[in-house]
Parts: sequence; structure tokens; C-alpha cells
Amino acid sequence: MPLAWDLLEQAAFLAGRESARPKQASLRRAISAAYYALFHLLASEAACLAAPANPPNLRAQVQRALAHADMKDSCAAITNAKPSAVFVQLAGVPSHHLVRVATAFIQLQEARHKADYDVSITFQRTEVKLLVRQCGLAFTAWHAVRGTDEANVFLASLLSHKRWNRG
Repeated sequence: MPLAWDLLEQAAFLAGRESARPKQASLRRAISAAYYALFHLLASEAACLAAPANPPNLRAQVQRALAHADMKDSCAAITNAKPSAVFVQLAGVPSHHLVRVATAFIQLQEARHKADYDVSITFQRTEVKLLVRQCGLAFTAWHAVRGTDEANVFLASLLSHKRWNRG
């Protein structure tokens, strides 16, 4: 998890750079760093849940297998007013903590796509700082549910969302 925390710290630093007139490059990289902070937090947790420490590099391989779009779809299933029957059967109704994590993941991914690919958008420091704060709150929410049944089911769904509802 150190990479995730380093990326969150970097996002906050970049969001606060150039006090008078922030450069778009700093604000855009702050958004990207915030998204990747949450991505790596969840990817690392999922890999630890799914793969043993040995052989060496197995967890890293599992972590690399996670797909951003599939993770977003899995998060959308958590934020949905009616979560999947599989999730509810295994873990119950998602807590507000898990919904916060899933919501932040979706919003940060969408913001990252805009920051990285849409040069017609001008970002303001206040909105970027809100996104970085949202990421920090997602970290806090994750630590409130980490290790619970719902967190474990959520992490498993990140790895297998496309095949999640098979009977």
C-alpha cells in the first residue's frame, strides 16, 4: 500500500502547487495521481486477497490483471440502488463506507479521463482539491471496512465482475 499513499500525497502536493496561478499540468496530474492512488489501494488489496505471497511476483501479476473498466463496473454495481444478488447473498447490503469507496472510484476515474484526454477543459484548483479530498475520504472509508466480509466480496468482484452473476 505504500504506493497508494505516496500517490495520494503527490496528488495533494500537485493540487497546491503554484499558489498564485496553478498550471493546468499540475492540476491535471493531481487528478490522475488521486485516481491512481485509489486504484492501487484497491488493486493491491485485491491481489493480497486473491494470491499468496509465494511464489514471488504472483501478487504483482494478479494486480496487473485488474482492468480499470471492470473495476468501474464493479463499483457501479455497489453504488446501484439495487446491488447484485450475489453481493447481497454473500455480504449483505453494502455499507455507506463501501459505497463511498465505490463512488469515489467512479468519479475519480471519470475525472482522470477528462484530465488526461480532454484538453478543452480548464480545471480549477478548488475542484481538484475536492477530488483529492474525496480520494482521502475513500481511503478512510476503506480502512473502516477493510477485512470485513463486504470488503472481501467487493475485492473479489473487482477481479471477476464480468462473470460475477453466473449461476
